[in-house]
Amino acid sequence: MKNIFFVLTAILTIAVAVLFYQVYALKSSGLSGSIANEVQNADSIKSKPKINEVGPTALAEAKIAFLNIDSINSQYLYIADESKKMKAKVLHIEGQIESLTASLQSEYESYQQSAQTGIAPQSEILKMEESLKRKDQEIKNKQLQLQNYQYDQQEMILALNEKLQQVVDKYNNGRFDYVISYSETLPILVFKNKKLDISGDIIRILNDEYKSTKGKK
Repeated sequence: MKNIFFVLTAILTIAVAVLFYQVYALKSSGLSGSIANEVQNADSIKSKPKINEVGPTALAEAKIAFLNIDSINSQYLYIADESKKMKAKVLHIEGQIESLTASLQSEYESYQQSAQTGIAPQSEILKMEESLKRKDQEIKNKQLQLQNYQYDQQEMILALNEKLQQVVDKYNNGRFDYVISYSETLPILVFKNKKLDISGDIIRILNDEYKSTKGKK
């Protein structure tokens, strides 16, 4: 279950990619604005209209922090609890499928032997065929159950991502212009100042809220 929350990392990393594109565009716009000012000064002498007079806020003024998604995945108690539950359920279903498959294989071999030798009466052969069909359908139902459970996991991951976004928004409250996600599995940042890491604060908030909710259940 180590990679259960890889989707969460991927979702936030995509957002970071968009952010870096915006930052790059901002930087490019700032450069264009600088060149435009020089053009404006030259054109003013020639009485030509000014170009791109108003530019964006300087990138150097932006306040940035980052959130380590690996830390969230390893230290958020809700994720730890849900991972254990998921692993137990998945292993249980997989064990049932394995047991049913072994039983089906054994019954099928017995059926083949009985059918080929002609020792068993036709009524017994029909019963064996019905049993094989039922067991085969049981296996298919378990496989479908496992597949549906994987869909439930995806929904939980999306809900977790939304929860994290809400907590970060509330925590930020105007402190930073950008909060960037970071992960060792999908590294985008090539340098990070640990002083800008707000992961510890966010994890404390998440765990406090989870403990409070868990205590009411």
